Amino acid sequence: MFADAPRAGLIRRLAAMMYDWLILAALWMAAMALALAFVTIFSATGLITLADYGEPADFISQHKIWFQLYSVAWFFWFYLYFWYKGGQTLGMRAWRLMLVQQNGDAISFKQAVVRALTALLGVGNIWLWLRWGKGLALQDQLTHTQVIVLSKEQSKLVNLHKAAR
Repeated sequence: MFADAPRAGLIRRLAAMMYDWLILAALWMAAMALALAFVTIFSATGLITLADYGEPADFISQHKIWFQLYSVAWFFWFYLYFWYKGGQTLGMRAWRLMLVQQNGDAISFKQAVVRALTALLGVGNIWLWLRWGKGLALQDQLTHTQVIVLSKEQSKLVNLHKAAR
């Protein structure tokens, strides 16, 4: 169904990424609030002590590496969930983009994981300029996927990605 759809260019992909980054900023704030809540609960139950720290935020700032890994896990989950379950993040929906295999089928969970690891925080999209005319970013080529542009009619369909499966 989507094998012959036009591939998304760099500008459209970057616009969708900007939308997603706004959502990820909100998600990161929620993750921070959750981490602070856990530190407070663990302190109240005696699992950790905050005697050497002024407040729970100081505890988190002293254990930065763990919170950074925790944050990356949240971001990774965001992309995996939306790519695997629907083929679109919220930013991709706004810009009528969809992630599918190069034959037009829905991507597998393994492809979503490899794509998230190889996207290099979006830097892999520069590959579009290096390989002009192909319409495939580095992560697309490594995972045999493509980001396509949907028509207005296709984007109006409910559960569009389920139709591709």
